[in-house]
Amino acid sequence: MVLENPKKSSHEIQYQEEIGRRLEKYCRIKDIVCNKGSGIGMKKMGFTEKRLYKQYQVAFYLACAAHKGQYDKGGLDYICHPVVVATYIQENMEPSKKRDRAMVAAMLHDTLEDTLITKNALKCFGFSKRIIRTVVLLSRDKGEDYGAYLDRLMVSRLAMIVKCADMADNENLNRLEHPSQRDINRCEFYRSGRLRLERQLRNNTIFL
Repeated sequence: MVLENPKKSSHEIQYQEEIGRRLEKYCRIKDIVCNKGSGIGMKKMGFTEKRLYKQYQVAFYLACAAHKGQYDKGGLDYICHPVVVATYIQENMEPSKKRDRAMVAAMLHDTLEDTLITKNALKCFGFSKRIIRTVVLLSRDKGEDYGAYLDRLMVSRLAMIVKCADMADNENLNRLEHPSQRDINRCEFYRSGRLRLERQLRNNTIFL
């Protein structure tokens, strides 16, 4: 009788559970944004300001369209990643306008870097200057040194909050069916960057 590798079996279970959680979060947000009235949606999402909830709705629709046809490293539709990042912020911050803005920016955080959406397009969709500025900051330039990129984020608490949530999701090896040593090294890399930003957030007083 040949026994399965217990470690492998355990990860496979964790992977399936993680994929299920990610899809569940996406379906929940989609149902709220698409099928619920603004008042109910605001309450369910914990938004404090109607204007920002409206921006969140637009951000969800825009991100779904912009990332269509893209997939994450686990093979899911890419939209699941910004949804998870926004949900992470929702679950780890107290209700406030700052959290509202962070959730909107989280939904858009990869649009300028990874899709055809432009800064001018974000203006046309009615996003506030603060949201657009945050998304621009979060967009890493091609060839930009990662350390310099993180330094650039430190002028904005809002950008740092979103980036910490982004890196927390990128650290999650359970979203990968067969994580390699390269994936493990990347996880440690993201964790180091996240801890650096979190230290700065505890000490930083700059608000953008």
